[in-house]
Amino acid sequence: MRPLRLTMQAFGAYAREETIDFTELGQERIFVISGKTGAGKSTIFDAMTFALFGKANTNDREGFSVRSHFAKAEDLTEVRLEFLLRGTRYLIRRVPQQDVPKQRGEGMTTVTAKAELYELDGETEKLLASSVRDVGTKMAEIMQLTVDQFRQILMIPQGEFRELLVAESKEKEAILQRLARTHFYQAIEEHLWQAQKEQEEQVRQLRAKTANVTRLVFDEETLSGKTAQDIAQLFVTRMETEEEDGAVLQEQVAVAKEKAEIAAKNVTLAEEKMAEWAQLAELRLDKEKLERETAQILQEKERIVWAKKAGAIIDQDALCLRLKQQLDEAELESQQAIVHLRECEEALDVATREMTQQKELEPSYQAWLKEQEQLQIMEEKVNRALEVQQTITRENERKQVVAQDLERLVVNEKRVAERAEQLAKTRQHVHETQLKQATLKQKQAELQQQETLFAAEIKKKQQKQTLETAVKQLETSITIAQQEAEEAEQLFSKLEQDWQQEQAAQLALTLVDGEACPVCGALEHPMAATHTLSVSKEALDAAKEQFSLKKEGLASLVVQQSQQKWQIEQLIFEVDVDGLEKLHQDCAAELQQLAEQQAELDVFLQKTADIEEQIAANKTEVEAISVQQKELQSAYEAVQKTVATAETTHALLLEDVPDPFRNATQFFERQQVLTAQIQAFETKQQTVETAYNHAKEQHVKATSSKDMTEKAAQKATEALATQRQVFKNIMMENGFADYATYRQAILSAEVLADKEAYVQAYEQKYHFVTERLKESEARLEGAEKPDLPQLQQQSTAAGQVYQEQTEQAIAQKETIRKLQTLAEQFQTTLAETKQAEEAYADVGYLADMARGKNDRRLTFERYVLATFLDTILLRANGRLKKMTNGRFQLIRKKEKSKGNVQSGLELEVYDEYTGLERHVKTLSGGESFKTSLALALALAEVVQEMSGGISLETMFIDEGFGTLDPESLDMAVECLLETQQSGRLVGIISHVPELKERISSRLEVTATNHGSTTKFHTQGQLTEIEVRT
Repeated sequence: MRPLRLTMQAFGAYAREETIDFTELGQERIFVISGKTGAGKSTIFDAMTFALFGKANTNDREGFSVRSHFAKAEDLTEVRLEFLLRGTRYLIRRVPQQDVPKQRGEGMTTVTAKAELYELDGETEKLLASSVRDVGTKMAEIMQLTVDQFRQILMIPQGEFRELLVAESKEKEAILQRLARTHFYQAIEEHLWQAQKEQEEQVRQLRAKTANVTRLVFDEETLSGKTAQDIAQLFVTRMETEEEDGAVLQEQVAVAKEKAEIAAKNVTLAEEKMAEWAQLAELRLDKEKLERETAQILQEKERIVWAKKAGAIIDQDALCLRLKQQLDEAELESQQAIVHLRECEEALDVATREMTQQKELEPSYQAWLKEQEQLQIMEEKVNRALEVQQTITRENERKQVVAQDLERLVVNEKRVAERAEQLAKTRQHVHETQLKQATLKQKQAELQQQETLFAAEIKKKQQKQTLETAVKQLETSITIAQQEAEEAEQLFSKLEQDWQQEQAAQLALTLVDGEACPVCGALEHPMAATHTLSVSKEALDAAKEQFSLKKEGLASLVVQQSQQKWQIEQLIFEVDVDGLEKLHQDCAAELQQLAEQQAELDVFLQKTADIEEQIAANKTEVEAISVQQKELQSAYEAVQKTVATAETTHALLLEDVPDPFRNATQFFERQQVLTAQIQAFETKQQTVETAYNHAKEQHVKATSSKDMTEKAAQKATEALATQRQVFKNIMMENGFADYATYRQAILSAEVLADKEAYVQAYEQKYHFVTERLKESEARLEGAEKPDLPQLQQQSTAAGQVYQEQTEQAIAQKETIRKLQTLAEQFQTTLAETKQAEEAYADVGYLADMARGKNDRRLTFERYVLATFLDTILLRANGRLKKMTNGRFQLIRKKEKSKGNVQSGLELEVYDEYTGLERHVKTLSGGESFKTSLALALALAEVVQEMSGGISLETMFIDEGFGTLDPESLDMAVECLLETQQSGRLVGIISHVPELKERISSRLEVTATNHGSTTKFHTQGQLTEIEVRT
């Protein structure tokens, strides 16, 4: 990661917007950041770390706001960083959570934290993330470092330069994992550990499965003290016993089956005989029922005969009915024709009268035509005169408007003159106010500086009280946490002992006399372990996890307590706060009073800011009014001339027009009335003629229709009389006394067919029942009825005995089958358990070795990391020998640590003066700085060569050079200058004058009472990067 441009606003010591452009360094790759204490040098590092990770560069600065005390209330605290990473330019912007004044009303409102990340391509910005969470995730993906690792490797804050050097093995592991990308080896460890757990679980399940199989067959008392060989013999003995019982049951089933079949056959014969007796009784009842229906059948036969006679004359009856309907229709049409003829005669009379009335209006129509012709001759002059009159009216209105505008200009001229006098007085007042405002600002700046100092000291006191209270609370929490950790440890130890006993009992079930025990190798097993309490692996793991959490929680509380005590020690008061609280209040009150006075002056000056523009605008308005007066006077005279000319033309046009029609409105109204009267007469004339001709035509048609309908009615009457006489003769011949008797005898074809079918079916059924009854009586003559209930009872009892015997035999077969299956499962599971135990021993050995359970307590991944660290040390020792004149050499400690602590990454130094190795923590301040610098430079160099994922193109160092003597300083600077060859950018915060002389590029930070600013000095030339907002 290489920074290109850093912009801070209201951040730390920087009140206004301050931009540091690192591209101004050009080809320089190392520079010094210098300035007075408190000017804001370390704030630059804080800003960069905050932009990248959302946190300051040091842990002790994360507890309070990074907002500048010099900033205006309305200015937002924000940081923007443009940087280059693996050839891609990025821009990140962060705004922390802060309180700002409300836009409306009084008080403060909280602005939530914001973050944005862009990818830059020329002038194009591509948004990658737009929330604090999304930006954090994306930056972790891009940087591939945590904020703590960034502090230890790339941006080493004040007082923490040697942190990577003296870090414990576990902490170094976390850093080197990311740099060397050894997650693959960690995955191998996890895979082996998971395989071990799976194999262990498989062994446990197989042992449990074996025990479950045996418990399904034998009770605990039978199994007590038995080996696997004994249990196998128990299965054989039980199988022989069950098979003997099954053979006895099969013989009993055969006897019961024969008895049940004989009883069932007797029941079947008796049921057949009883069915014949029931059929005889049913036939006798059917014959009696048919004989009771004989009288009804005779009536139906007679009804069928009369219906057939009526059917022979029904066609003649239908003919008479059709003729009667035709006669009724002819008489109705004759009556309608007579009525229509009368209506036509009345319509003809009306049309004749209207024709007469229309002829009487003919003279008036001719007079209207003549008058219309005269009006058309005068129409052109009237229209022209109307246009001229409209022109006169329009110009008179315009003349009135111009006159009103002239009057308004006179009023405006007077108003502008008065305003010019008032503006001159306001200008003088503005000059006096500006002088007063300058005096107030100077006094206000002095008071603000005092108020800031008082507030900072009071805040330190409050912070100390808060920390002391927190330390007391943590002491109570630590006592409680210690008690909970001890209880969790006792529970875990108890569960672990019970679980080991249970595993031993499971293993004992698989032991066979003569075969070696997989644990101790003994061939005999006189005291095999027995089951106690059942403890699951999940419960044991949960207790272990709980114990670890309690222990980690306790350690965390102790660390918090130490940090807070350290923070209390760091709070150093420059003045006595007790006497300053009253002064702080007085200062704040006076500042408030000055602020109110300043606000009043600001309001007045804001209102009068454009006084000169107002005076110039007023002068321009005076000149414009004069020009408008001249233009309006000319326009007024032109309008008067136009009106006089139009009035003369209007009088000449109406000279030959009669007085009644000189009014255009009356003229056109009369013209419209004549046109309407003429059109109405012509329309009525056409309508009356059409109605008269139509009425005359309809009258002729109605007369002809009346004659035709009268003749048709007479013809229909004669035809009906003839056919009615023929029908009466036929009806008498077929025996019908009258027409009503004939109508009662009529049946439809469907009903007649149903009655004939009913009679035929009755006769067939009677014949069938009679014949079957004779046969049944002959067959049962002299026979006796069997006792069917008794036979059925005997058959049911025999069948029940057979069913019970069969079910017992089937159950016995199932018992034998299940026993055989369980015996086979026992043998199979026993073999699988032995195989799984052998596999568990192999994978367990590999997993333990990979996870550090070896004589060196070194994991597989840590072994790879140690090799990576050796490569770094090889590079670091070259620089360290140069800076220490060959005295010190870094080596990796290879002896294992005490207890269960993971080792392999601790560092020691070999001292040529003593010929001994010692821990790096024993180095002095200057020695530690040189060693840490050599290690950091080598780390960046090796990672850059070996890893394409993590970029270490930049390094920032805060202080540390003050601990070096002149000779060591020269050597350290020489090593740093050598890094320019690899293109790495190195920034150093230092007060050492010799360092500033050796390094040509310098970023100067200057503190003022309004906030700090920055300047770049490069190769003797000054480049100012000051952005004042």
